[in-house]
Amino acid sequence: MTTSRLRLPLLLLVLAAAGLTVAAGLMLFSTFMFYDDEGYVLISLINFAKHGGLYRDVYTQYGPFPFVFYYGLQSAGIPITHTLGRLVTLGAWAGTAWSCAMLVGHTTRNLLVRLAVLVAVFVYLWVMANEPTHPGGLIVILTALLAVLGYRWIARGQHLSWAVLAGGGTAILLLTKINIGIFVAFSACSWLLLHYRNDRLRHWAPVIVGLGCVVLPFALMRSLLGAAWVQDFIWVFACSGVAVVMAIAATATGCVNWRNLVAALAVAGGVAIAVLGVVLLRGAQPHDLLDGMLLAPLRQPLVFSLGYEWPPGIRVIAFASAAACAAAWTLRRRGLAGVDMAVAGLRLLATLALAIDIACYPMVRPDYLAFGWCLPCLWFFVWPLTGEDPAHIRARAWLALLLLGQSLHVFPVPGSQIAWGTVLIIPLAVTGAWEAAAWLARRRPDGWAASHRSAFAVTLGVAGLTAVSTWNFVKVAGRYRDSQSIGLPGVEMVRLPENAAALFRVLAYNAAAHADLLFSLPGTFSFNIWTDLPTPTLANVTHWFSLLDTGRQQAIIRELEAHPRACVIVYPGHIKFLADRNLAPRGPLVDYIMKNFDTAFAFDDVEFRVHRGRKIMPFLVAELLTLSPEANDRSEAESSLLKFALLPMPGRAIARIEISSVVPGKPAVLNAENARLEITPANSRGEPVGPAQRVAWPATITSPSILSVYYDGAKLPMIRRGTTIVVRGVDGAEVALARLGF
Repeated sequence: MTTSRLRLPLLLLVLAAAGLTVAAGLMLFSTFMFYDDEGYVLISLINFAKHGGLYRDVYTQYGPFPFVFYYGLQSAGIPITHTLGRLVTLGAWAGTAWSCAMLVGHTTRNLLVRLAVLVAVFVYLWVMANEPTHPGGLIVILTALLAVLGYRWIARGQHLSWAVLAGGGTAILLLTKINIGIFVAFSACSWLLLHYRNDRLRHWAPVIVGLGCVVLPFALMRSLLGAAWVQDFIWVFACSGVAVVMAIAATATGCVNWRNLVAALAVAGGVAIAVLGVVLLRGAQPHDLLDGMLLAPLRQPLVFSLGYEWPPGIRVIAFASAAACAAAWTLRRRGLAGVDMAVAGLRLLATLALAIDIACYPMVRPDYLAFGWCLPCLWFFVWPLTGEDPAHIRARAWLALLLLGQSLHVFPVPGSQIAWGTVLIIPLAVTGAWEAAAWLARRRPDGWAASHRSAFAVTLGVAGLTAVSTWNFVKVAGRYRDSQSIGLPGVEMVRLPENAAALFRVLAYNAAAHADLLFSLPGTFSFNIWTDLPTPTLANVTHWFSLLDTGRQQAIIRELEAHPRACVIVYPGHIKFLADRNLAPRGPLVDYIMKNFDTAFAFDDVEFRVHRGRKIMPFLVAELLTLSPEANDRSEAESSLLKFALLPMPGRAIARIEISSVVPGKPAVLNAENARLEITPANSRGEPVGPAQRVAWPATITSPSILSVYYDGAKLPMIRRGTTIVVRGVDGAEVALARLGF
């Protein structure tokens, strides 16, 4: 085969990955979640880079590795912004998909299968668009690298390389999120024990690892044992873990020894010294690390958790699956040939169900459904079919054990963690199904032609499902084109629906104009980054009312009290969302804000609050006034007045104003032909400081001003309250966004 023919599949795969990465980027840069974990993580990273003092001063729920990673980028001259965090997340998203495609390529050598996996992983990880900068992005790419490199090295018999990888990866993940590192350590130790060269230890390994599968979820979830979904989780994990161990142990042979363990521990220790050394040099104390990395995460399930809705009868299904594995193990020992045939068929059926599930995105959330069923099916894919390559069986065992451990990531918050913790089901299912299909084909009694007809039908099916999944994914990415730029520092590339973009801009501009200290309830710290306004202290987290102790809350109260110009952004809708889930914000800081800060203006269930007794004139918040029929101080042609304060826009003239109307896509347009302009000079607080002056269109605003637009309201479409106002220049480009007040 020529070099060009060898390179063509790789070129096609690279082009597909590039196109999917662009689509993923469009999704990522057209999303902003209302709970703003992104802002919390970013401001913590920024504060550590500037001040140090991780855990002591800078609050975080996560380990130190992400802070050292971003500190390195900052030290290299790359500013920590929303754009940087999103690009890192996009790299993790694309890197995970590429890694999984490479993993199946190692087994299948088939371009279509690699393309199918590439698309499937991009779709499965759709939640990455909702969690930019979150450590989950680093976790999923690190886990994917552990999977693909570990699979390759185990399959090649390079067990020392696997041990070095497992040790380094475990340490990094421990220092990113301690529970994830523990899960990887469990997976690595389980694989090592099941494949240890000492016959006696390997004989007892299934018992030891099986007990670990029972004890680990109890130890992890002990604080929420009263919740029904947690009880189901423990039962499903224990049954599935025991079944996986039985399947692996059926033919496991020794290939590693204590030298591999020593190598893993040595590398892990080196990584830990390097990362923790940076944190300690930047002001943290050993007791800070102990509390922040270990003790605080142990308290996390008690302060914030959600539930997962398991499929009906999941306990019976999980037990039946484990019992079926035990029966298969017993029947195989008795020489029953049909066991392997049944397991191979189950692999293919489970993989087909997963493919259909992914193809149904975005009508369904594929990760949520897959998680509910994947654990009872895991043992199918590690069951050793007669005649399978032992090296590939061992490699798949590593992949399955890694997935088994990572599935615990779903506790205690089954949100984006579901996709992050279970994405490895895709390469595991595909590699297992490929081996099963090849195994069945070799045993077809009807010969070569029938096997190739089946292969052709399967190829068409895979191509069809891949095409559907690709189309659905790209279609969702199309929302970027129909959105509006937020237009704030660090998020210039982010586009949202027009009303959302205008809301964020209005809030940010008013914070910059009226505040010298900015806080929020719940914590939406992106506004602090966009406006460069400080938070009261360096202890910032989205759910500060649950995670910050009374002392830290009192410190914030003291800072708010000391700053008369302090402002607070409050999300009543988010508060209600939490209250409906028995997570209502409460505590001294919540009480202080509600008692001492009044709402200056509000849109879309978001309030901008200032100290009680303080009055401000908001910028970019418009009033719509209409003359009463008996008024005679204006001509009938000027029956309506649109009025709002603007910040300086030097060099950008106002040529027309568009206001959304009740008819979608047909805004009310005010310009020189149907409206008159007056400009009133104002101060930096939006208060008038001089008389109004009539000006001609187009008009330029060189200082804070109040814009008054007089027009005949009867001749324009009906205007909705709370809608978006777009101020455009002579060239039609957007000059400013405002919102019409209620």
